This record gives sequence, C-alpha cells and structure tokens, in this order.
Amino acid sequence: MIKQVKKFLLPLLGLGLLLNTQSPIFAQSLEEQTVLAALALNIVRFTTWPPETQLQESIDFCVVGDNVVQQSFTSIDHKAVGDKTLQIINLSRLQNFEQCHVLYVSELKQNILLQVFVEIKKRPLLTIGEGYDFAAQGGMVGMENLNGKITLHVNLPVMRESNLNISARLLKLAHIIGN
Repeated sequence: MIKQVKKFLLPLLGLGLLLNTQSPIFAQSLEEQTVLAALALNIVRFTTWPPETQLQESIDFCVVGDNVVQQSFTSIDHKAVGDKTLQIINLSRLQNFEQCHVLYVSELKQNILLQVFVEIKKRPLLTIGEGYDFAAQGGMVGMENLNGKITLHVNLPVMRESNLNISARLLKLAHIIGN
C-alpha cells in the first residue's frame, strides 16, 4: 500500500508544483497588461483628434486581445479624458473599426496586423499596440517592456496621415519612428 501511495504521490507533487508556478505567471501578465492599459489611457489624454471627428460624450476605445488583455482594460473603463469619458469596447472580430476612436491591439499575427493597418489607413483612429514592431509596421504607438521599463515608439508619419496630433510633452519621452 505504501508503494502505491509513493507511486502516485510523486506525479501528484510534480503536477501541484506545475500548477502553482502558472498562477504567478498569469498574475504577472495581468499586472503588466494593467500597467499598459493605464499608459494607453495617458496616451489618449495626450492625443487630439481633428475637429471633424465626432467625439461627442465618449471616446470609444476598442480592444483586441485575449481575456487577460480585455480584463486589464476594465480598469480604465469610464475614466475621464478631458470633458469626455473613455468607453472600452472589446472586439471579438477585426471589423467595425468605424465605431472606434482608439484601437488597442495585442498579439496579432503580422499578416493580419498589416491587413488591419491597410483597412484603417488615413482614418483618425489612434492605434496602440505592443512592441517596437507594432509602430514600425504601421501602428501609431508601440509600447515595449525593456528590462522592466516601458518604452514608447511613435510613428509620426502615420499619425500625421490620420490627422491626429500627439503632445510634444509625450513625444519627448518616446522614440520617434519615421521622422
């Protein structure tokens, strides 16, 4: 009987350790995404849209990402942006971008991301994503975690093409692409 218990105890202990190490990874990912969501809120606060953009009572902030990403953006839902309120919209499909003033994209395959950029080109739609590559490939603002510090990459030509303006104060903190 003791041999049978030992036979099952070792794999059970290994499984317990495996499951236990995955929880902090999820928590760290949620924590990091929540920081990125707060930073995205501040990017919106330092961005101005052209007068013809119909920003009425809310700024519609569309999010494309997994459950962790979407959950992290609930922390900024209904936050004030000047005299407007931020409204988070979780997109399950890559369509209906005309309802969005801001589009946050997390972890899309490169070919799909490039198709999105072609579809929304020249629209006054602020695009924010993760990493240098996001901005270099046609996104407006890429946020990259380098050694625990978030670095911003801003693609100025794409922003200008969409008639969006980003504050010079924020640009001083960013790496500029295509200037």
